[in-house]
Amino acid sequence: MDLSSDTKQYQSTFNSKKYCKVLSVEDDPDYQAALMNGLSALNYDDKQVEFLTASSASEAATVIAANPDISVIFLDVVMETDKAGLRLIRTIRDVIGNDLVRIVLLTGQPGMAPVDDLIGQYDIDDYWCKSDLTQAHLQTIVLSNLRTWEHLSDMKEARHGMQLLLAASQRIASKSDILEYTHSILDEISLLLKMNQGGIVCFFHPEEEPLEKALIVAASGEFASHIHRYILSVIQETVLKEAIEQANTKKSHVFLDGFSVLYFSNKELDGREYMIVVKLDRRLATNEINLLQVFCENISAGFRNVALHSKLTELAYIDPALGIHNKNWLVREIRDMFSWEREKATLLMLYVEDLAYIESVLGSKYCDQLTLSLYDHLSHFFDKSVDIALLERDTLVLIVYDDQDYCESSLESIIHTSIEVESSTHSLDLTISLVKFSDFPTYKAEQLVSVGKSTLERAKYEGVSYLAFSETLATAMFGRYELLKDLREAILNNDIVAYFQPKVSLKDNTLIGFEALARWTHKNGSSIPPDQFIVLAENSGLIDKLDQQMLQQSCKAINTLKSMGIHVPISVNVAGNEIIRPNYFDRFKALLEEEDVPNEMIELEITESQFIKEKGTINKHLSVLKTLGVRVNIDDFGTGYSSLAYLSTLSVSTIKIDHSFVWRMEESEKDWQILKMIIELGNSLGLNVIAEGIETDQQKEHLLALGCGDGQGYLFAKPMSLDDTINWIQSGL
Repeated sequence: MDLSSDTKQYQSTFNSKKYCKVLSVEDDPDYQAALMNGLSALNYDDKQVEFLTASSASEAATVIAANPDISVIFLDVVMETDKAGLRLIRTIRDVIGNDLVRIVLLTGQPGMAPVDDLIGQYDIDDYWCKSDLTQAHLQTIVLSNLRTWEHLSDMKEARHGMQLLLAASQRIASKSDILEYTHSILDEISLLLKMNQGGIVCFFHPEEEPLEKALIVAASGEFASHIHRYILSVIQETVLKEAIEQANTKKSHVFLDGFSVLYFSNKELDGREYMIVVKLDRRLATNEINLLQVFCENISAGFRNVALHSKLTELAYIDPALGIHNKNWLVREIRDMFSWEREKATLLMLYVEDLAYIESVLGSKYCDQLTLSLYDHLSHFFDKSVDIALLERDTLVLIVYDDQDYCESSLESIIHTSIEVESSTHSLDLTISLVKFSDFPTYKAEQLVSVGKSTLERAKYEGVSYLAFSETLATAMFGRYELLKDLREAILNNDIVAYFQPKVSLKDNTLIGFEALARWTHKNGSSIPPDQFIVLAENSGLIDKLDQQMLQQSCKAINTLKSMGIHVPISVNVAGNEIIRPNYFDRFKALLEEEDVPNEMIELEITESQFIKEKGTINKHLSVLKTLGVRVNIDDFGTGYSSLAYLSTLSVSTIKIDHSFVWRMEESEKDWQILKMIIELGNSLGLNVIAEGIETDQQKEHLLALGCGDGQGYLFAKPMSLDDTINWIQSGL
């Protein structure tokens, strides 16, 4: 930044040094008088020169101690003793530590000591014989040494100032918060200017607002009590008010007698102007203005850094669309909690049901307003003792600090709530998970948020509106994690084996096919139920590898049975989301070709719920399978609530009635009617109908009476290993 015109004028008016001192140490009073007389007419740039005298080395030491700013010393070598003058030099240089004062050694005895030895040993600046000093020569020596001293003094002061400036700049550079940064600036300016009286104030205002709205953010000295007040209401001096207005108008620093106003702009980052007012009880020296000038560059850079840090913090901790704190902020807040805060804190995670659908119908702007209205509603419901963050588009996280024990009934008005959105009432259904911090004191911030999310997902999966995280649930989650590690290992080692359950004609019990079912015997010898590890495989991305292994084992079983003269298809279960993968058919055909199994000998079974989940894309893939001659069965039919119209469009060949209807048909008239309707529906659409879970002859006869021709269940055989399947066949079915 350039200095203002006031500053330049101020610098030209006042020099950094107004006077200087010269000391003459001489025990001959006549020569002392002659020396002072010779210097009386000295003119040093119109500055005041003060002459001091001493008649002995000991007296000189006292004078020097009282006047540390002496510029030049004329020193007689021989006074009380022959070495008194040289010992005084040692005192000045080594004891006092004054390396700036110019020492001119005078002697009345030429040749007393070699000049080079004296200068080298005693740090003498000049050496003259008294008889050689004329008045003109004396004045020349004094002026030369005065200028040299002033130059060296300025250099030392500048070095010291730059050291202070460097240290100050490093200290303020470490500040990232605007309040901490502005207070730090004031402290450093006070140190640089050695302020004992007066005061400093820092204020800011948005550039589009009038100066009357400029607010004090940091202050010291006589302004210390005025923080958070408007600057113009605090400043009493008219000249200082004018200086502030001038700095604001010119967008530059202003330096006046006793006042300085430093100007900084952050328009490109936060749209703010900052000004620092320095009030002193003296005028600034030129070197002080220079120091401030350089320091202002560092201050300006610091304001930019603080603004950038604020922007980065905003990006890191604030959702840009809604202006709500995000997960990063929430984790930081939990991590920074005091122990007493954790004792009474509860995490609530809220999922807004159908928000994605609402957004698709009413638009993102409406959903933004809905989320913000819900945010306000929650803030008021928990009486302000709450932190709220946005975890995902449809999920909010609350940290409540009221030490209450929340349960489903106490949160009922939140689970089913109504809020005002754009002047109309909108009803919402929420799913809530709860984690009480005091129940899990060893959990870190990330763990607390993670288990809150896991509990929320479990609540959604189970179809409940509220679920609290507990030790029991934690143990179950940990157990599933350990089981998942073992499952990965089992799939890698091909330890999961295909068992085969026969499908038979209910009319004559003839074998019409098999269903391949995955069975896992854990390495500890226990059998893991399929409803445990199949879900784990689906949720962890392992289902693809497991389905491939079951398909490969089924192909080998088909060839083994073929060698025995048994030609029946085997159906294998496959996840609906696997069929729609782009490379599924290529891998499927490649495996059948590799195992030399005809396409019509493999059937694929997909659950009704998976059909519904993937209904937008799955049918075109089923059509490809039909073209290949592969039959597709709908498994667990009746449990997924698919529409009849949708069923008529699917490229499937068989529907498998879920075992629950078979087991309840004799106890429930409703289930009997549903079962009858499913069988009639399948027959009318030209689909094969197979009933699962047949365990009694009575169930078999009822199904035949209802028109169901095929079935499977324990009445005929349990799922068997391939060896047991062969034995079962050989025993006559």
